[in-house]
Amino acid sequence: MKRFWWWVALSATVGTLGCTRVVEEPRPVRAWPVAPITAGQVSDVLSPRASREAESNLFSTVAPQRCAGLAREVDPPFLFDIGTVPAAHSAGQWNGANRFSIQEMAAVYPANFDAADAVDAVKRTLGDCRDEQLTVVTMQDETLHFESIPAAGHASPQIALWSITSARRSCDNAYIAAHNAAIEITACGDLNGYDVAGLADEALDRLNLLANMTS
Repeated sequence: MKRFWWWVALSATVGTLGCTRVVEEPRPVRAWPVAPITAGQVSDVLSPRASREAESNLFSTVAPQRCAGLAREVDPPFLFDIGTVPAAHSAGQWNGANRFSIQEMAAVYPANFDAADAVDAVKRTLGDCRDEQLTVVTMQDETLHFESIPAAGHASPQIALWSITSARRSCDNAYIAAHNAAIEITACGDLNGYDVAGLADEALDRLNLLANMTS
C-alpha cells in the first residue's frame, strides 16, 4: 500500500513539472520623449496668421490613394502616414493676397522622428506622382480634378515643393521637416504662383527657433 501511494505522489510531481510553462517577460519598449520641440508648442509651429476657426472646405479625399499626399488636407498623409505617430498636431487657415487661401498643417513627433528621411519620402512620392491626374473631393462634396506639376526646387534639403493645377483652382505646396516636427503649407487660388517657397523659409526658421528654445 505504501508503495502505491508513493507511486501516485511521484506521478503527480512529474505531471506538475511537465506542465510548467516558462513565461518570458516582455522587453520594455523605449518611450521616446517629445523633444526638442514639445507637444505643447505645436501651435507655435504654425505662422501667427493661421487660425483654426478660419478652416473651411478642406480637401478630404484624393484619388489615386498613392498620390493622396499631394492634395489631401484632412489628416494629411505626409504628416500622419509616415511611420511615426504624431504626439500632437494642429492646423489653421488664412487669406493671402490675390484671393489665395493658405492652409497650414503641423505635427510634432517623438525624438526618434527622422526629418531627413521624411522629406526624402515626400520627394519620392512627388516623383512617382509627377503629371498624375488627381480627383479631389472637398468637405462640401465638391469634386475637383487636378494635374500634378513639378515645382522649382529649393536650396534647403529640409523643404520639398510641388504644385497641382486645374481650370477652376490651383495650389502651390510646401513640406518642411526639421528636428522632430513637420509642417505642410498649401496656397490655393485661381492660378498657381504664390510664393510658398518664402512661406517654407519662414516655417523652417520657426522650427529652428523652437528647437533652440528648449535645447
